[in-house]
Amino acid sequence: MTIGDSSAWDDFIAQGGVGTVIGLVLESWALIAPPAPDELEEDTSIRLYAAMVRKRDRQAHRFLIRYEDVEIDVDLAKETGRKDIVFFPGHDGDLYFCLEAKRLNARVKGVMKSLADEYVKEGMQRFVDGKYGRHVHHGGMLGYVLDGDVPRAMRNVLSNIRTNHAALGMDPPGEWVESRSHPGDDRAKESEHRRAQGAQRFLLHHQFVSARTTATPATTVSEVAPNRPSPARRKRDSGEGGIQ
Repeated sequence: MTIGDSSAWDDFIAQGGVGTVIGLVLESWALIAPPAPDELEEDTSIRLYAAMVRKRDRQAHRFLIRYEDVEIDVDLAKETGRKDIVFFPGHDGDLYFCLEAKRLNARVKGVMKSLADEYVKEGMQRFVDGKYGRHVHHGGMLGYVLDGDVPRAMRNVLSNIRTNHAALGMDPPGEWVESRSHPGDDRAKESEHRRAQGAQRFLLHHQFVSARTTATPATTVSEVAPNRPSPARRKRDSGEGGIQ
């Protein structure tokens, strides 16, 4: 890998960097205590991040990992968002692999909710709009399936993708395919998107992880009235505090 120049990102992808990242995520996920049905994604992500940093082999995983890395529009000198978990293959801050985490099938005020719309509109859409990964062509989505029913969570996400495929810059009807970076894993998918600021397609890598070793579906998972994000997340993802 070439460190410190613009080839770092291409080298990272060419040498299987995305698959290495996903492998580290899955290995670290197995080491943390399963999140509770109502655990906020920020709390889960912090524990996962800590596990990844502890487990990372500096020879095998030659990248820097950061949690809640701030995204700055340098032209406007303005903060535009905070990326959940970011992997930097070199010294160029514009070249990174961002992993945006969203919880799915979570308990919200005693009611199980899908939250698949938040995964799509507040996760995937941020990559397509260029708020995350503006200068690169790959990004990642990580779904924390809190009730363990990964197939249902994936079906709900795919349904939301199809509903919003035009806004996501996808060809109709809006499909994802088997992951080339993590083949053979039915919980890993990838989707291709057009972005307004560039002619090259953007590839999103999706990985879903279960909070339970054995899926025990909730009796009711609602697709309506999505959970409101935590106060910190609302401030982070709204226009408050200079974040847009």
